[in-house]
This record gives sequence, structure tokens and C-alpha cells, in this order.
Amino acid sequence: MATGTGKRGTNLRFAGDERPPAPASFIIGFQTAVLVSVPVVVVTTIVARAADQSDAYLSWTIFAAMVIGGLMTIVQAVRIGGIGAGTLTVMGASGASVGVAVLALAAGGPALLGTLVVVSALCQFALAARLALLRRIITPVVSGTLMALVAVTVIPMGFAMLTRVPADAHAAAAPTVTAVTLLAVVGLMLRGRRIVRAWTPVLAIGAGCLTAALFGILDFGPVASARWLGVPSVATSGLDLGFGPAFWVLLPGFLFVTFVIAVRQVSDSVRMQHLSGREPKAVDFRRVQGGVGACGVGTLLSGLAGTLPSWPYMAGIALATGIGVAARRIGVYIGAILIVLAFVPKVTALVVSVPAPVLGAYIIVIFGVTFAEGMRVVFQHGAERVNAMIAGLSFWVGAGIQFQAIFPEHFATPTARMLANGLTAGGLTILLLNLFLALTGPRRQRVEMPLRPESLPVLDRFLVEFAARYQWSTEATDRLRAASEEALLSLSRQEEDNGGRDAAGPEAHAGATNGRRLRVVARNRPHDGLLEFTAATRTGNLENEMVLLGSRPDPTSVRDLSLRLLRHHASSVTHRQYHNVDILTVRVDKP
Repeated sequence: MATGTGKRGTNLRFAGDERPPAPASFIIGFQTAVLVSVPVVVVTTIVARAADQSDAYLSWTIFAAMVIGGLMTIVQAVRIGGIGAGTLTVMGASGASVGVAVLALAAGGPALLGTLVVVSALCQFALAARLALLRRIITPVVSGTLMALVAVTVIPMGFAMLTRVPADAHAAAAPTVTAVTLLAVVGLMLRGRRIVRAWTPVLAIGAGCLTAALFGILDFGPVASARWLGVPSVATSGLDLGFGPAFWVLLPGFLFVTFVIAVRQVSDSVRMQHLSGREPKAVDFRRVQGGVGACGVGTLLSGLAGTLPSWPYMAGIALATGIGVAARRIGVYIGAILIVLAFVPKVTALVVSVPAPVLGAYIIVIFGVTFAEGMRVVFQHGAERVNAMIAGLSFWVGAGIQFQAIFPEHFATPTARMLANGLTAGGLTILLLNLFLALTGPRRQRVEMPLRPESLPVLDRFLVEFAARYQWSTEATDRLRAASEEALLSLSRQEEDNGGRDAAGPEAHAGATNGRRLRVVARNRPHDGLLEFTAATRTGNLENEMVLLGSRPDPTSVRDLSLRLLRHHASSVTHRQYHNVDILTVRVDKP
């Protein structure tokens, strides 16, 4: 059941709201910021080089990406005005946007990229505001397949970089540098100790650069001439508000990337909430919404700066699972140090000097892992036939389009080029397949009523008719009715208690629930029934209260008894709280 009582956080040294000593915070923050700066610089360098942008733009986009990533890391940690996840979430330039960003820069330069990213930010704000409506869309099948398609769109760029060496270089230079970098990355990731694996990017890229130096294709001139402190000149002329054909051709790809970033932020926020506490607790989806909102703010700033949008890195999760540090205070240190590093041009110049074969080999391994992680997400709840078919078909449609293996002559027109990106084509395929399943599947039965105990007869009649329509057994029907009764009573009693605390007198307390409505949606499935109770409430989390019941030997109130009965009759209970709605999902098994 979702309401299990297993302990979490037993290996935590510092939980989310705890304050580590300042020296320890600085040391952990400095090390993490240095490690995070490497992928930020690498991703932005790959995009600028693949799009043949100037050195001035490269310096500017790296600076902007590091500053914005640092700011958003701080916002995610401290949670300003409801913006931020309130967890140790490290932000940086999005690897998912590499493919579409290269196309935008090649078609219209930083101005077009900025416009597309700003529009993406507006979509992210909309996703954050209506996150509850996306709970059926952001499924493991969708998010995992989109992650795999991101890898498909980026890895070809890595392959192209493997041979990008000076014309007078030795014939063995490119393959040797590639092999050394690949072996270093793979060896460290597979066999390195935990503390060594944390430095994999630095050590592997360093090994590749050393090999490149032996072949004479490593130029450290820019590092020697770079200043220790400074701010690069702004290399973007603002936004392209012409909204020409290139904008409309590239917009679908950016919207799918925005969706991928939102999915990544949701999953990371949920996981960090689980990792940040010492005791089991239900996920607060209001903070998840805040995390997606912070992503939107970072994307908006990135668009205005003409650089890549930001998204969460794995550094926060790695700190929590690796060394048991999930304190939000560490996030503030990481963000501040990342901003300081942005003002040190020598750091940027050092990474920019890395030869293309080294970066290509590194990105192949990293996005190969991203592909595998996407497939793991798809099948984490079991490789069902429907999920396997949807994921497989959508992935190969996207891959076929990306590699121009599916009717390439028909994708030569400006309109058709909107689909000539693997992420766009594959993402559209999986969304259409899910829509087809929703339209052709069993109809959802629904009823609406006031949120109060007097509505119980209306709910009971609805459930009796639902069970009879799908020929449920008497035992299963009774269990369905009992679980639904306790769910309604628990919600209404909790709402009344909350109204009593907030109200100024008995009359306000009595009318706390009078104006609130409850919508119940029932769905019949092969082995169980799913009930969804949706209400615009201000209550506490019932899932948390059911966890606390496990530590009390006997019910201490009528509400505790109701929760205990609900846990007995239901197979699982989850309570998702958003800013504008609460959703209680109850699953009841058939015999």
C-alpha cells in the first residue's frame, strides 16, 4: 500500500530542514559546484560549436548558464513566494534541449533561440499551475520514452564530434583520443569507488585531454590568455519577435523539450522529498508545483539571455543517496559558489579548450546512460504488453524520423520539417497513442456532490450502480462501498476540523464545508477499481495521517477509526495536494 510505514532517511547525516555546520556546507558546496560547472560548460559548448557560433557567444552563454543555474539552485532550496521545491535541487543547462537549440541557433542565432525559450517558459508556468491535470499524462511510459528520445536526438552530434580534429592531425589522433576517453568514463563509472565516481567528468575529460596533448591537438592558449576575473560582453541582440517560418517549424520541438524538462523536474522533486526526510511522509505536490515554477523562472531568464533553459541535475539526489546529505542549506552554498565560478573566465576557457573528440566520447556515454534510464522508467511498474508496444513504436518512429529513414522525401517541405525531429515525432506518437487508449477504453463514471457527510447516500447509490454495471461480486461491492464511505467521511471531517481552526466562531465552523464540492470518478479495471475523490480543499494530508496511525496501538478519535477502516478496505490510498485541488485516489481489489 502507498501508506506503508517503512522507515526512510535512516542513512541521512543531514535531513532537508537541518543545518549542517558552515565549514562542512562550504566544502560540500564547493566540490559539488565545481563538478556541476563541468556539464554546464560542456553542454553549452557542444551547442555553440555544433551551431558554429562565435567565441563571444560561447563565452556569454556559458556565463549566463552558470549564473542562472546558481540562482535557480538557491531558489529551489529557499522557496521564495511558492516558487521552488524546497529541496536540495541543483539546476544547470538542460541536456534535453541540445538538439533543438542547435537547430534554432543555426536557423536564427541567439535571438531566435531566446524567443523559443521564452515561449517555452510560458508553457512551463502553465504546466506548473495545472499540474493536477497532467497526472494522467506524466506517466512512466511517456516520461521514459521521451528521455530515451532525447538521447536519440543528441548522440548523433556526439558521433559527429569524434572526427572533428585539425586537418594536419595524425590519422590516429581522433580514434585514440576517443578510445581513451571512453575507457576512462566507462571504467570509472563501472569500477570506481564512490568518492572517485563523483569526479568521473573531470578525470575522464582530463585523460582525454592528456592524450590529445600527446598528439598535438590540444591548444591551451585561450586558457593562458583568459583573465582570472571578468564578465563577458553580452552576445545576444534580444529576442526575435518576427515569428517567421523558422519559429513555427522549431516550436513543436521546443514544446516537447519543455514537457520533458517538466517531467524531469516532477520526478526529481518527488524523489528528493522522499530522500530528504527521516520519517515516511506523503509527497507534497504543492512543492512539486513550486519546483516546476522555478524551472519556468530559470527558463524565462535563459530565454532573455539567449542561452539554454535550465533543468535539475542529479547532483542533489547523488548527495542524498551517496553521502546522506539532503540539507537545503547546501543548495544555497552550491548556487552561490556556482555564480562566483561564472566570474572566473579561466574556468570557462579551460573547458572550452577541450578537443571535440573528448566531448563527443563523453556525451555518447552520458546520453547512453540517459537512454537506459528512460527505458528503466518505462518498465519500472512491469513490462505490460500495452506499455511495451506504445513505448517501442513511439521510440522507433522518433528514431526513424531522426535518422531520415522514414519517407525522407516527404519531410523536405517547411511544414513537414516540424516533424523531422525525433523528439517531436516520437513524442507526438506516444501522446496520440495514449489519447487513443483513453478514448477507446472503459468510460469513467462520475458524480458530483457537496463535501459533507450528508452526501453519503448519493455516493453509495453511485457506487452500487457502478459495481452492477461491471458485474462486481457482492464481496467486492461491499468493500468498494465501505472504502468510499470512509474516504468521504475522512475528507469531510478533516475539512471541518480545518474550518474550525480557521473560523472565527461556531457558525463559520458549521459552514466550513457547505460551499465545497466533491467530484468522484470511478474507473473499472481488469483486477481492481480506481476511485478518485477531487475537492478544492485546504485539508492536511490523509496519507500522512494513515502512516502515523501505524505508531498508535488504538484509534484515538472517530477520524482515526475512519482512517484505519479506509486502510483496511482499500488496496492503496494516495493523497495528492496541489495549490488548487486535492486528489484522493483509492484502489479496491476485486476477489
